[in-house]
Amino acid sequence: MAARVLADAFDEVTVLDRDTLPDEPVARRGVPQARQIHILWEAGRATLEELFPGYIEELRTAGGVVINGRRDFYMYSQGDFLAAGSEPFQLYAATRPLYEQLLRRRVSGLDGVVLRGNCPFLEYLADDGVTSVKGVVIRDGGSEKELAADLVVDATGRTSQTPNWLEKYGYTPPATEEVHVDLAYSANLIERPADDRRMIGVLAEAPRTRGGAVLPVEDNRWLVNLHGIHGDHPPTDVNESKDFAASLPTPIVKDLLDDRLRVSDEIAFYPFPSNRRYRYEELDRFPDGLVVMGDAIASFNPIYGQGMSVAALEALMLHHTLATDDREQFGLRFFARAAEVVEPAWMLATGADFGFSQTEGDRPRGTAFFNWYLARLFRKAHTDRELTNSFTRVLSMQQPPTSLLRPGVMWRVLRPGQRDKQASLRESPHNHVASHIEDDETDPSPREGNSIDATDGA
Repeated sequence: MAARVLADAFDEVTVLDRDTLPDEPVARRGVPQARQIHILWEAGRATLEELFPGYIEELRTAGGVVINGRRDFYMYSQGDFLAAGSEPFQLYAATRPLYEQLLRRRVSGLDGVVLRGNCPFLEYLADDGVTSVKGVVIRDGGSEKELAADLVVDATGRTSQTPNWLEKYGYTPPATEEVHVDLAYSANLIERPADDRRMIGVLAEAPRTRGGAVLPVEDNRWLVNLHGIHGDHPPTDVNESKDFAASLPTPIVKDLLDDRLRVSDEIAFYPFPSNRRYRYEELDRFPDGLVVMGDAIASFNPIYGQGMSVAALEALMLHHTLATDDREQFGLRFFARAAEVVEPAWMLATGADFGFSQTEGDRPRGTAFFNWYLARLFRKAHTDRELTNSFTRVLSMQQPPTSLLRPGVMWRVLRPGQRDKQASLRESPHNHVASHIEDDETDPSPREGNSIDATDGA
């Protein structure tokens, strides 16, 4: 996505990757989480469609699943599933390798863009005073080579070496915030009826350290996630995984594992020790010719599914920064914009993680109150579809978490008395009757994406 916006501002763009870049949708070694669940929330979808018109239709044609969010998305919290919202919305689901394959295909077709695999990044090239980055050193074909550039984008993820490089050459490295969760999660593919598009979330929720999720993906499959926080990790043995699923507060995940044929030969396992954020936006000095984005800025607890959408919105911020005529302090101006994207996602992820007493790290202010408030909101949302609407807008990154504190929402959450009797209740996920999304005429066609609107909301 960075390459897409760079192609509007530069004659030549080179994408370097340490992996071989396959033509097929297969998991790569450099993306160890590739076989896990990945969610494309509305803010990410709108931005992708803005950058790559027609991408969502390509995803659908390639087998990606269109989910009727109001009918087929079930979220369990505080003892029950949330009521169906009153607003129709769509979700788009696929495996991470399919998202990547289609993006690589689109990017490689851009004028002036070259994708180079098997080219690990080794070092930055800088001017004599190390005031500006002038390119990179890579390993190519067994030897080291220098590649000059007017702008270098560090999208190397959690392994980014930029903070160490800054310190080595006399810069103040960015302050680092970490929230330790000791999370691990697993994924298993099972068969799915073609017309059953249920998406189910039973996320770990304090004090319950275990959770699970089910996502419909291409080739008539479900991707089943099990996760555990603070050392309560899911097993990789099939039978033990079923026992782990049976410990969840609703039997739906265990029932699917029992009733559906496994497709994958093994259970993919991935550990995630901590949320991590580098406060680049607080620096007073940063070298010209360099920016950092994606997980190299902030990496969130993956069970909330924010990573891809945040990366898309950051690419849009890179576009806005490139669109200005002034390139002075380019990196610092980009970091200021990126922080506006990162902050609400960080607030949502770390706030939820601090619901667990075992969580350690930099606690955002007001976390205790907001967690109490969210718990009450979820309990009310069991029968209040308007509260489901409000939370769905936050979950899909169309509005910030603070939108849940607006007067109209707060009144529904805090008012005493009986629950809302106008709830829109749907078929239980346990005895779901499958039907095609086209059967529901109230669901619109995919919304014409306006990524600027989505970003303003985030």
